[in-house]
Amino acid sequence: MRIKNIISELIIFILILLWAYTFASKIFDFDTFYRQIKGAYLLSAGGSALPYILQAVHLGIVILLIKKNWRGLGLLASISVIIIYTAYLIYILKFAPSIPCSCIAVFHGMNWNDQLYFNFIALAINSIGLITFSSLKRAPHDSVQTTYN
Repeated sequence: MRIKNIISELIIFILILLWAYTFASKIFDFDTFYRQIKGAYLLSAGGSALPYILQAVHLGIVILLIKKNWRGLGLLASISVIIIYTAYLIYILKFAPSIPCSCIAVFHGMNWNDQLYFNFIALAINSIGLITFSSLKRAPHDSVQTTYN
């Protein structure tokens, strides 16, 4: 049980760092991020509010993961956003008429394929965290004793 707790806490910490970095990197250069979203294939249809909504989602995930009572919801929100973004990446790489700049990537210098591999790793980490966290919630407490009749 202790190992699962350590794994869960480590994964939550990694995800907090990932989402906080994503949020901060986009906030510190918000004008560029805003222009990139407005020029991105399919994302430009989201209108002027989409960059703000994305930033609110990133910050919301960080807050959910930090608050112990909300971590389950934070893990679900995190994995949902990663799945959506991974699906978008796959769509762009396989079906889009042209591949836009990779400037929306988590880390500068990543191309679309690098970002896709990164997302698969983040998805695996998030999945392990969700499974581990869920198993901790379902595990009986050591102090609970059962009696047999």
